[in-house]
Amino acid sequence: MKKTISVIAAGLLLAACTATQNTAENSTAAQGAQNPAWDKQYGGADKSYDSRLLVLREQIAPRFEVLTFKDPQTGKEMQYNLYTPKTLEPGRKYPLVMFIADASTAGKGVKAPLMQGYGGIIWATDEAQTKHPAFVLVPSYTETAVNDQWQTSDEVGMTLRLVKSLMAQKPIDPDRVYTTGQSMGGMISFYLNSIEPNFFAASMFVGSQWDINVLKPLTRAKFIYTVSAADPKASAGMAQVGEMLQQNKVAYAETEFSAKLPQAEQDEKVQQMLAQGKRINFIRFTPNTVIPENSTHKGAEHMYSFDYAYLLEPARDWLMQQKRGK
Repeated sequence: MKKTISVIAAGLLLAACTATQNTAENSTAAQGAQNPAWDKQYGGADKSYDSRLLVLREQIAPRFEVLTFKDPQTGKEMQYNLYTPKTLEPGRKYPLVMFIADASTAGKGVKAPLMQGYGGIIWATDEAQTKHPAFVLVPSYTETAVNDQWQTSDEVGMTLRLVKSLMAQKPIDPDRVYTTGQSMGGMISFYLNSIEPNFFAASMFVGSQWDINVLKPLTRAKFIYTVSAADPKASAGMAQVGEMLQQNKVAYAETEFSAKLPQAEQDEKVQQMLAQGKRINFIRFTPNTVIPENSTHKGAEHMYSFDYAYLLEPARDWLMQQKRGK
């Protein structure tokens, strides 16, 4: 009986989550149809108001090479985007940062994760590469790769094997491999940290959560966890991780501020938090500050929090400065 109830409950939850996601995607499509400045073919929430993003994605996305990974374990293929530093010095190894986008980009082609927002392209700008020359990996997914029952598709395992394949082929420093992702991408990053706790040097989880029962390895990890305080699932996930850290007597730093503050003020608040020297850091955006004016997007506190997280330069710098085991 308990098993039957659990199955029914899981089914109802999945249906509810699917309905919520479909509503969000339909809202995105509706906005895209009304606003030709935002092409709905790439997924994501309507960001036609962000002229900087519209210009930057056209400049940076073409710098990525589109490649295909043939997975030896499943026989399946995964298309991905790879940025290679302009100048590779002989004998030098470089960091690799992997960005995984949200489910709105799944099934929309290899270019979608680069075009939906800042999360993939921000690491490949001239400014970022001048400070931190690095390979930037942005995989694409044919379908939603995780769900709220903590299940994963074959593409999640393929993602990790793709990273390892690139490490064997490219001059990548194994002590400076990073993962970051938003929503689905953050969930995948949580999962990968849970099964390979010593693989990544550090991580950035954005607007996401995972099964707290398997996240104890995070007590020994280095990461930044960023959410909108009004994002119900992600903020609940952050609360669970915080409770787990407290139970295990692991110190962490945290800050909360409005996403409407000037960028310099946001960066200063993050810098003050990071100055505490903790290896685990929580960032929350104050409720009702990530949503653009006149937005009708369902789940806006969730979808619009992503870009604000990736625009925090001190957070990106901190990630790239971390080394595995140090």
